[in-house]
Amino acid sequence: MCQNNCNIVEAENKENRKINSRLTYEERVIIEARLRSKRKVKLVEIASELNRNKSVISREINRNSYIKWDEKTAKYKKIYSAAVAQGSYECKRKKAGRKSAIEEDLSLKQFIEDKILIEKWSPEEVSGYIKKHNIQFKIQPSFQEIYYWIEKKQLRVHSEDLTHKYKLKKKKKKEEKNLKGPRHKERSIHNRPNQINKNNEFGHWELDCVEGSKDTKKTYMTLLERLTKKYIVVEMTEHTNNCIREAINRLEEQYGTLFKIVFKTMTTDNGHEFLNYDNIERSKYDRRKKRTKVYYTDPYSAWQKGMNENCNGILRRFIPKGTDLNKVTTYQLELILDKINGKPRKSLGFVSANEMFKLELNKIKI
Repeated sequence: MCQNNCNIVEAENKENRKINSRLTYEERVIIEARLRSKRKVKLVEIASELNRNKSVISREINRNSYIKWDEKTAKYKKIYSAAVAQGSYECKRKKAGRKSAIEEDLSLKQFIEDKILIEKWSPEEVSGYIKKHNIQFKIQPSFQEIYYWIEKKQLRVHSEDLTHKYKLKKKKKKEEKNLKGPRHKERSIHNRPNQINKNNEFGHWELDCVEGSKDTKKTYMTLLERLTKKYIVVEMTEHTNNCIREAINRLEEQYGTLFKIVFKTMTTDNGHEFLNYDNIERSKYDRRKKRTKVYYTDPYSAWQKGMNENCNGILRRFIPKGTDLNKVTTYQLELILDKINGKPRKSLGFVSANEMFKLELNKIKI
């Protein structure tokens, strides 16, 4: 007896679900056929045939009918089309549900896309900049949300557009390489004052070179100030020690009497272009006087000047490896440096390197 009652209840529930569920395309075709038949069919009959409530059929017809001029009767009449009704239903279903937060604020969407695609910022820098400067959008996105929108393809940004798109596997260091030390042991990074490692004193730089295509000799000398993260690029005709000396001479001309204060030390690798440290240290105006002091990292230890290496990587996003540097104008290079030094840095509390460098220069008293 109990089993029979359960079956009856289950059958009634299925019938109710059928009555209250959404109409199918096949049912819409039946409605259209009955409405267009020569015999006038009542809504009650259609509802009974489809096992639907009369009000469901009535709403369906009113919602999805369009007005058409009937030449025979010279009157406007309502026409119901199953195809039109199904298309309207599917379109509304796609738009149904809660919209993504980013779709509700198109100005924020445009801001994020511009900063990542044009300015080459990271999602964390975008989020930090918005909060730091209290830019008013409908929502204040976290960098996790921005990554989520990218993953769900709700932005025109792809993983390839991000600063760090892959995690590089650490290469195994060869023991024989670890045994080697810098050629100038007295100038080893291990003899550098600990004050420099703390990054709380202005004027200590990391020095490196960025080369162009193999067919050309033009090279960039790059410098990064450890405290402010200011990034400087100087163009060189060749990848030689003499060109390094000339490039630093140009910086000495630019900064004048401030050079010795702004460029207290320079830490570089053991590349052949840097090995003659006298050319770097001695002043252009008086070879007897020193304008800076040079330190060398351990061989195969790029991480010991990792800040400069990181900015070189950002530069490569604008000027890919293998580019003929002769085709990059000085004006284009300046625009790129403005973007790199103008981006908010997490390590600086989402303030730009340009702002921090200017503050430090203003503190110098001559």
